[in-house]
Amino acid sequence: MTGFDEEHWTEAVKSPGWCLEFNALAREMADKFSADTETLNKFKRESRGFFEKALLEGKVALAASGPDLDKERQPIDTIVIHHTSAKPGYRLSYMNATQLLNVYAPEYKNGDIWSNHLQSGKQVFYVYHWLMRMDGSFERLLDDPQIGWHAGSWEVNKCSIAICLDNDYENQDPSDEVIDKLAKHIKSVYPDIKKIIGHCEANSGTICPGTNFLSIWKSKLLRQAGLDSLA
Repeated sequence: MTGFDEEHWTEAVKSPGWCLEFNALAREMADKFSADTETLNKFKRESRGFFEKALLEGKVALAASGPDLDKERQPIDTIVIHHTSAKPGYRLSYMNATQLLNVYAPEYKNGDIWSNHLQSGKQVFYVYHWLMRMDGSFERLLDDPQIGWHAGSWEVNKCSIAICLDNDYENQDPSDEVIDKLAKHIKSVYPDIKKIIGHCEANSGTICPGTNFLSIWKSKLLRQAGLDSLA
């Protein structure tokens, strides 16, 4: 199989065990097409697009209730910067589906997924607290008391705020204007924060929020945020 079988998943997604089947399929595709990025990316786009629509229509089997997963929240002392690694204009509904599949589904062994994060009566699976658009506006995804599953480290997750930039900074750097607006947002909303790091500093397995974050633009961000003396 080299694609996503939407007909099969239209029925499969109605069962709580869907995530166990999907996790196995995702691993199989990653192993089989590790050298064929075009085919693997096609599978990811198709599966995420399907789940985006199914979540919007309320057709994905999810737990109706569950434990308070935010009870371990600690005082916030860190901002973690991320990027979408995609073109600007990322749809929040697509992000919701992507993070359901990439972050939440692999964590649940019994298929009974519960995020503890509700918006308009529906579970959401965002891992970031804020998404910064390239016009300088910020969209709130999670409330500060909620733990975002974003850093790849639970200890960092418990005490941090995740801000994601709506762009791909693997092969380019954010403009000075973007950095300035990001710094102003941090200073305005989190005036007591003394630590800003990149995702790559919490998880060595990623270059997020960009190849040159540590070598070039982290220092600019700290300077604009008035934290360069603490770097």
